[in-house]
Amino acid sequence: MQIHPTRKGLLATVLLVAAALTAVVAGTTGPVAAAPATGAAATIGPGTVLVTAGRVCSANFVFRDAQGRVYLGYAASCATRQAVVAGNACAAQSLPLGTQVRLADRGRTLGYGELRYSSLRAMHRAGITDPATCATGDFALVQVRGALRHRVDATMPYWGGPSGLGELPAAGTTVFGLTRPSTGARTLPRAGQVTTAAGGSATVTTPLASGRSARGSGFLDDAGRAVGLITASSADGDNTVVGLAAAVAFASTHGVAGLHLVRGPGFSGAASL
Repeated sequence: MQIHPTRKGLLATVLLVAAALTAVVAGTTGPVAAAPATGAAATIGPGTVLVTAGRVCSANFVFRDAQGRVYLGYAASCATRQAVVAGNACAAQSLPLGTQVRLADRGRTLGYGELRYSSLRAMHRAGITDPATCATGDFALVQVRGALRHRVDATMPYWGGPSGLGELPAAGTTVFGLTRPSTGARTLPRAGQVTTAAGGSATVTTPLASGRSARGSGFLDDAGRAVGLITASSADGDNTVVGLAAAVAFASTHGVAGLHLVRGPGFSGAASL
């Protein structure tokens, strides 16, 4: 099979970066704990596997609300009673708030969180019935409570950041994320290119197709800003990515007051590439 030159270049870049980076960038700002010392329990944050009623997805970023509660973001379509049918996102029924979500890494259970917000549920309450709006607002929050809070690290592994929230970038822009070859594998860095962008969503092409757990995971732009999350992917490496800033703003005014992104230090993706 012949690889498109753009994808070949991205693949070579990501492999070089993975070889050069020997440790995950550690630390964060504020009360959410930094990465534990070597030998301690695995941290929870971007890239953590989230299993909801048997559906396997990944966390994008760490968030807090006005009360200081800590959340992991992922896709609302990861927490529905049935698979979301393309073009019919508004018809999907969210699982109840309070549904248990298993937090895992490389097959190991790290603990359990609770579904505390689903955009599908919030849009239904707000009377929104436009399928495109439901699709581009595909966002949910899993609350991390108790002792598990001390294991949360907001830093994006390998890349550092996020430095804040940003809008989806234009076509031709490189974005930075994570991937797992399988649910039992370790997280690896990967870059992708925005190939189309319009109406609150974009297509991001990555050298290798996303695994089944990629839904919900996030991308940073070249300034380290959190810009989007994967809601669907294809076998040829094309990923549907929806804008994160608008989804967070909607959540903040429809059920999670004061919701904001927790920043991480030292984004280094632009310097590494």
